[in-house]
Amino acid sequence: MKAALFLAAAIAAAVLLTANVYSNPLSSGVRRPAYASTQFRAAAPRCLRTQNLRAFSSLGGTEGKSEAYLEWERSVDWDSLPYNAKEIGLNQAVEMAARRRDTAAARILEKVRRGQHEAEMAGRDVPWYRGGSKDRERYDGVMVMSPLEEQRMQIERTKRQQDQAAAEEVWRKEDELVQYVRSQGLRIDDRDSFGLPMDVSKILNDAAGALSKALSEPTQGPKLISLKTAIDPMPWWEFDPNTIPVGIARVLKSAAGLGKVAVVPPGGVSIPDELLRYVDVNDVDGADVVYVMNPDLSNPNIIHELHSFAQRSRTGDVIVLNGYFGEPSERDGKAVRQLCKELFSGGVQALQFIMEPVRLTRNVGGDPYPLPEWLKASGYKATGNLAITGNSGTGKSSLNNAMRGLRPRDDGAAAVGVKETTLEPTPYDITVDGHEMKMYDLPGAGTPKFPLDTYVRNMGIKYFDLVIVASAGRFTENDLELMDELRRNGVPFFALRTKIDLELRNAESDGTSPDETIQKIRKDLEHYTMLPSDKIYMVSSRRPEEFDFQRLKQDTNDALTRALDVKLAKALTRKLEIKGVWNAV
Repeated sequence: MKAALFLAAAIAAAVLLTANVYSNPLSSGVRRPAYASTQFRAAAPRCLRTQNLRAFSSLGGTEGKSEAYLEWERSVDWDSLPYNAKEIGLNQAVEMAARRRDTAAARILEKVRRGQHEAEMAGRDVPWYRGGSKDRERYDGVMVMSPLEEQRMQIERTKRQQDQAAAEEVWRKEDELVQYVRSQGLRIDDRDSFGLPMDVSKILNDAAGALSKALSEPTQGPKLISLKTAIDPMPWWEFDPNTIPVGIARVLKSAAGLGKVAVVPPGGVSIPDELLRYVDVNDVDGADVVYVMNPDLSNPNIIHELHSFAQRSRTGDVIVLNGYFGEPSERDGKAVRQLCKELFSGGVQALQFIMEPVRLTRNVGGDPYPLPEWLKASGYKATGNLAITGNSGTGKSSLNNAMRGLRPRDDGAAAVGVKETTLEPTPYDITVDGHEMKMYDLPGAGTPKFPLDTYVRNMGIKYFDLVIVASAGRFTENDLELMDELRRNGVPFFALRTKIDLELRNAESDGTSPDETIQKIRKDLEHYTMLPSDKIYMVSSRRPEEFDFQRLKQDTNDALTRALDVKLAKALTRKLEIKGVWNAV
């Protein structure tokens, strides 16, 4: 008896839930009748709602369906639809595609679902969960995804907008820096009277100025000054490695008004001939200051030898450049430092002269991506670097050849084919406004050999000056995630639709004009990439004189020229940090 009562109650509850399924605010996003606040209506189980959706996905019979709907139903190849739409229904399949950001699949499913809606409207077969004809104008926005999915996508879109705004602010400040450097008349091609670049001349003057100030401090006895330098060299520094160490002594002689500067280089090191007339090599007798380069002073006996140099000089002052005094925590290191303090009664002073590397990327997330060795070896700091990337099979190598004016069989052309032909980052030389620059053909992202989770890191994407993200169709999840990473790191990028000639040919066969097709594709790209129309390009590598190809080449040249200007401006204005510590070496 109890079992029978329980079964009857369960059946009644199920009937009540089924009868009132449309009152659940999560069962659909369409407008519903208003009810009194005291009237409670429960949502149907998900399995029942899914069954209702399937009833309008051609899996039901023909009873009650209009001829227009049946004709549409027969026109759909249900077995070819992605995400098993035949079994789970169009709505759920569209939500799955949206959740995974699979825009290509979402486009196919949405087209089928739109046809279903039109067929229903034509035959007045509008189901209750669609809201009928009253909500037809809200159909597109309502049925794309659930409210929860809409909220999640809006959050992601807001985050992209914030990243884009932050990147544009960085670019604005870089442009201001370039304008400042130009207003000061600074150019990387300028040289001082010794033929050195202006950034090197600034290093010598600042280091000599710090030493001159330390030497001028009044003391009672000879002093020992330890100068340690950490200078990141630039690729355009084409001079002898000892030019900067000896150059500091040369400039010091003039800045401090010294008569004789004795330079003691390491054994086997030669001094550039053009500097020999400014310094005295290994001649410490009567010198105003003794300048010892790169000595190993970890042995007390060598400290006594250093003191003997001081005794033979006129002032007793000694400067040690990048000397090694042993480890401060070890016994010998402590003994050496104590001995220095005893022998040089005028005191010991440590100077640190630090010139940080030119920071060409934003520090995002603790700077997690190392600079690849192959990119470092190519001298990326002194040139513009363009990367062409995207999913495998989008025509990146063909685009590479077209950008360089080559055909697939020409010498130096990138290999092209229907399979994955680019298996490692490959640099190609290009000339932009008289400057030699690099264009890299990167392997396709999202393949078994190059999965997306390691692609950005291994390819050094954040270190490029411009990235062209190419796609032969709608941009996939891999493309969008790659663009998100570029935004976060402030790397300029273009969105490129390749093989546009084939797209137009297919559209024309469906009765759509080329202008209408291009406008539709461009609008779609603007929506998904969040780029302005001038950063979106549609090209055909087979027809480089048509579509957006020439605009792409010109904008690429402009972007690389700007990137080189920014690098040079940062190099010419990078800050020098000088730290001084008394009673220490």
